[in-house]
Amino acid sequence: MWHSLKIEEVLERLGAGPEGLSEAEARRRLEEYGPNELRERRVNPLLMFLRQFANFLVYILLAATLLSILLGEYVDAALILSIVVLMGFAGFLQEYKAEEAIRALKEMVAPQAKVVRDGRVRVIHARELVPGDVVLLEEGDRVPADIRLLEAEELEVDESPLTGESVPVEKSHLTVLPPQTPIYERSNMVYAGTYVVRGRGRGVVVATGMNTELGKIAASLEEVESERTLLERELDRFGKWIGWLLLALSAVVFVLAVMTGEEVLAAALTAAALAVAAVPEGLPAIATTVLAIGALRMAKANAIVRKLAAIETLGACNVICSDKTGTITRGEMRVRRVFVDGEDIEVGPELKSSGDVLSGSGMDKLVSMCALYSDARVEKVDGRLVIKGSPTETALRELALRAGIGEADEKYPRLRTLPFDRRRKRKSTLHALPDNRVLVLTFGAPELLLERCRWIEVRGDVRPLDPGVREKVIRLIDTYASQGLRTLAAAYRVGDRSLLEADVDEVERDLVLLAVLGISDPPREGVRGAVELAKRAGIRVIMVTGDHEKTARAIAKEVGIDASAAVNGVQLDRMSDEELEDALERVSVFARVTPEHKLRIVRALKRRGYVVAMTGDGVNDAPALKAADVGVAMGIRGTDVAKEVADLVLADDNFVTIVEAVRQGRIIFENVKKPIDYLLTCNFGEVFAVMAAELLNLPLLLTPAQILWINLVTDALPALGLGLEPEEPGIMERPPRGRGEGLISMKRVLAYIGVGALTA
Repeated sequence: MWHSLKIEEVLERLGAGPEGLSEAEARRRLEEYGPNELRERRVNPLLMFLRQFANFLVYILLAATLLSILLGEYVDAALILSIVVLMGFAGFLQEYKAEEAIRALKEMVAPQAKVVRDGRVRVIHARELVPGDVVLLEEGDRVPADIRLLEAEELEVDESPLTGESVPVEKSHLTVLPPQTPIYERSNMVYAGTYVVRGRGRGVVVATGMNTELGKIAASLEEVESERTLLERELDRFGKWIGWLLLALSAVVFVLAVMTGEEVLAAALTAAALAVAAVPEGLPAIATTVLAIGALRMAKANAIVRKLAAIETLGACNVICSDKTGTITRGEMRVRRVFVDGEDIEVGPELKSSGDVLSGSGMDKLVSMCALYSDARVEKVDGRLVIKGSPTETALRELALRAGIGEADEKYPRLRTLPFDRRRKRKSTLHALPDNRVLVLTFGAPELLLERCRWIEVRGDVRPLDPGVREKVIRLIDTYASQGLRTLAAAYRVGDRSLLEADVDEVERDLVLLAVLGISDPPREGVRGAVELAKRAGIRVIMVTGDHEKTARAIAKEVGIDASAAVNGVQLDRMSDEELEDALERVSVFARVTPEHKLRIVRALKRRGYVVAMTGDGVNDAPALKAADVGVAMGIRGTDVAKEVADLVLADDNFVTIVEAVRQGRIIFENVKKPIDYLLTCNFGEVFAVMAAELLNLPLLLTPAQILWINLVTDALPALGLGLEPEEPGIMERPPRGRGEGLISMKRVLAYIGVGALTA
């Protein structure tokens, strides 16, 4: 709402003025609105621990423990109880760690704020901020609340923690925007948890605490229920099946024992032995071990598992919703095509440059211009070169590096910079030439820069930029844009030293157009192969990105994702839930989406019965990550909040790693079934042995403690070996299992009974 109001209306509604609130009014509002902090749901650790025992298998084991105590079999009771407690403690640790997400959100709130109170500038604790406070912002500050700007001087804000947008956003207090403007386009607002990277600003607080965008995310995180993984649900279903079966068997044995004249307590001990015999106590430990070893394998492949049980769910995924930037693509802009010397050239991984900015071919001049012009820095991180700067200038620096130009030529020192601004959509640098003249280098939006160009250079020949040539360049720009490329024009001029004092319009006129560059974030190596492998495995890949539709479709087509249809955020907002579900059956590219859209997409897919993996990196991706069957956060670009709620963290931010994780998930599901087959066959053998002894009126063959020893020691190690077997051939050539496909089936049960009877 606030972004759609004029400054005067904002101040009027808040009952505030540009000079700020009085201390007395601020205290009153603090009582009315509460402190500027995120509410943290209080978790009772004891209740969380006790919840771990709400499991059918556990109920049976606890009943067996109680019965053993009543019968004086204290060793039996201690053994059974220790197994139960260990199982509960492991579950408690995992659930407690999941609550860290809200704590990570709280850490994003700025500790202090600079405000105007009673006409004076004061530094206060950020929790004391109230709506109507006037806040001062400068470079390096973390924004302490949601603020409508009153003034902005070259203000740029890093909103990546909130929106996932990697490029700093320019802000202006002068704009009034339509009410439906998405958060990432609200240039007159700054939001709690974001950072000021350049310039300064002054604004009025419009929301604090849980009413901020950050607070809404915290609230939605609490609302999104943490669902149990498929494996957890399968094990619980399996436990109920076993439980009801053994209760029936135990009741039969107890009745038979009493009918044959056995004492009630002795009959109860026999029933307890049968109960313990039927329960595969070692299964939870074996399943955890199989998952843990799978997690170690995945860590070597750059997939860090935060929730063990989610590994198996990955194996059942039939939809992967992936972000584009940095996951399917490299996350770094590169020059991919260049129109220079009258030719459209595809730029390869290596370039040869033998000239400089004043000599050689058009490409030689261009790469030298890039080295002189770009302010991006080249640093060595972990033994590799990393380019840091704005995406466009990073692309220009990378092009120069490809041509072997690491540093700007010292022969042409920079004397002046005309910075980029929204009106001109270009930047110019002025350099000294050896003959005491000045070289002007200008890069900017082609449609505006063409208006400032009078000439064009083709193979060293500078000729007039006549209407025919201009039309050809415009058509080329349209072609680049249709291919999902961002376009940038490069021009220059040579003048005398008076340009060092001239105004911008005087400097940037009568330019010579040298080149038009097509820049994009190229796909990562191996992504196309991974998409093809996912298709063969029956997994659909959906691209869900905040980028423009043309760019999204171009990249999707390049990596093999169906780009025949696309839906953008505006269209998605107009769809009902049913229409969205229908669209998801035929559309695989969603562009200009917000994190709220991501959550809708996840829920719609799950309603249709799909098992969904969703990627994300921003704070407001957290609800969608939590709602997905498998939330996948980015390790390099991801915020702490996204990582805390995720089941899987990609250390390399690479889509290929997700598909490899799916492979491991499938291997693990198959490897969990094998110990179940073995353990249940052994346990049925014990059940039949106890029942046979009772029917033949023989003494109790095995006490509960002895059965526990057999189950945990002699049975568990071979079962563990089965759970660690290598991958079966063709595991990624078959469709994923459905949500309803369980760990056991009637066919397998009959096999357990048959082999168990023979063993007994």
